Amino acid sequence: MLAKLFYQDIKSWSLKNHFDVVTYIPASPGHLKERGFDPVYELYADIFDLQNLLSKKDADKPQAQKNRLERMKTPQTFFAQPAINQLSKDQSILILDDIYTTGRTLMHAHDIFFERGFTNISTFSLSR
Repeated sequence: MLAKLFYQDIKSWSLKNHFDVVTYIPASPGHLKERGFDPVYELYADIFDLQNLLSKKDADKPQAQKNRLERMKTPQTFFAQPAINQLSKDQSILILDDIYTTGRTLMHAHDIFFERGFTNISTFSLSR
């Protein structure tokens, strides 16, 4: 329902901003099994040509159940999909997420690209 509610706003933003590659923060296997869908993918899939470049390990507990300090101490939970190796290092990358709280999730995702030599990396979240 959120995807439909915010479609026009996100679509408008997307038309004003161009990126060579658009990816997203994926749900962990446990979260995907529990919900039955990937909320971030569903939020943006009708607007962007999303590339699945990241995978997420299951964490000890969901981010929503952590306080600020626990979130900031969360270790790296992402790893790159093989498709990331097919990208050119000079391409602009956009990483999409749903909610920005501390920025830890997006920084971990950013690090996956940065460690592989990408420097033109941007992020977008629906809310903060």
